Amino acid sequence: MIRTITAECRYFILADLQAGGEALERYLADRREKGSAYRTINADLIAVRSFCRWLLTKKRMREDPTSGLRRLNVDEDRRRERRPLTDEESQRLIDATSRSSREYQHLTGKDRAVIYTLAQRTGLRRGELRSLKPYSFELRSDPPTVQIEAANSKRRQRDLLPLPHDVAETMREYLAGRTPNERLWPGSWWYRAAEMLRLDLADANIEPVDAQGKVVDFHGQRTTFITALARAGVLPAMAQKLARHSDINLTMGTYTRLQMTDMVGAVDKLSLLRHSPEPRQEPPCVPAASNATDIDPVLERLVTSWHHLPEHIRQTIVTLLETTTDQKAGSSPE
Repeated sequence: MIRTITAECRYFILADLQAGGEALERYLADRREKGSAYRTINADLIAVRSFCRWLLTKKRMREDPTSGLRRLNVDEDRRRERRPLTDEESQRLIDATSRSSREYQHLTGKDRAVIYTLAQRTGLRRGELRSLKPYSFELRSDPPTVQIEAANSKRRQRDLLPLPHDVAETMREYLAGRTPNERLWPGSWWYRAAEMLRLDLADANIEPVDAQGKVVDFHGQRTTFITALARAGVLPAMAQKLARHSDINLTMGTYTRLQMTDMVGAVDKLSLLRHSPEPRQEPPCVPAASNATDIDPVLERLVTSWHHLPEHIRQTIVTLLETTTDQKAGSSPE
């Protein structure tokens, strides 16, 4: 990529590159006008910027000609949006592939089913998967792990990843009797992994492209893995670590694809906020007369509208009732 860009921008020596910020900007703008995807243009910029920063660390340049250039917003120009498989679709894919009698690039149905299982439960890329050997797995440890050597990892670091116990059990059966130092899946299958997956998706009756144009491809198995972590309630920082991303925005923005059903399930987990009904206003208790027939008609109407009366009127009526009751009983009021 760097060779192509330097040739197009006519950078022949490092001095041309150092003073060539405008030429690079014109080149990227021309790529945009010709219809190149924003993600592709960003990749060109990142490649040149990485090269320039390496030159700066080696003190072969004094200034970075890419410092004034900004990446394009890929959300404005999505050409290919991946979607994750649901849990039910993942299981159908594994089941259908395991039963398949078709071989693809010398991989049996069982081989491919194990590859998909690891991709969906570890997030390993196809290049990392093809590098695996039996000794890459430590299945007797707690937790069981799989190790990717630095030479085969995208970030050029040795990666040690935990395996779910069900996946560890699958690998224990699959690796039985294999030579420790031989690649599990040699050959060139990984060059055509997209076609391989499409055939197995068809066997599982899963459309590779949905009604909204979102696709299921091999690299999308990482999207399935990271989205499954989010559905399981894994914290974003932990999901970033398991995905081995340097930027959490990449983890949450690009690889996490939650649907409305996932969001509904999330809000349903919130603690309940109960609203107590407003207390019902009961009419105040009226002192009962000694005999219901003794109640004066005017007093009866007052009692009926008792709870609407002002407080001072209610107190006056109570006093009158107490006085009347005491007089009938033959005693003087207090």
